[in-house]
Amino acid sequence: MNDNTQTFSESKVKEISSRYISGVDKFRRMYAGMASNLERYENGIIYLKIENTENKLQSNYETALNLIECWIKFNKELSQAKGFVVSFYRTISTGFAMTVKDMDSNKRLTNNIIKKFISAGNQQEHELINVFSGLISH
Repeated sequence: MNDNTQTFSESKVKEISSRYISGVDKFRRMYAGMASNLERYENGIIYLKIENTENKLQSNYETALNLIECWIKFNKELSQAKGFVVSFYRTISTGFAMTVKDMDSNKRLTNNIIKKFISAGNQQEHELINVFSGLISH
C-alpha cells in the first residue's frame, strides 16, 4: 500500500495521540490553554481536533499549520501525510500548572482557577469556531 493513501486503525490513532499528548501536548494544555487530539488518519489525511481557550494562541490557519507540523515532526508515522483538516473548538480550560508557592501565597487565585477547571469539566459541548485544511508539501 502506498503510504500516501494509508489509513490507521482506531487503536493506532489512539497510540499516536497518547504518545504525543504525554510527550508534547501536555505543556500546551497546561501553559497555553490549548489541547490537540488526533481524531483519525484516513487516506493520508491528518484530522486534528483542537480545543482552545484562545487565552494565548489564536484559532487561525497559522496555529493549525504549526500544530500539524509539530504532530508530523513528533510522529514519524504521519511523515507521509498529504493533507490535513484541523477543527478548532472553544473551551473554558485544558488544564493548568501552579507552583506550591503560588498556591500557598494566593488562595483567592487558586480557588478561582479550581472553580474554572471544575466548570470546564462540566462543559457538555464545545463550540466549533474554525476549520482549516490544506496540502502538506514534503
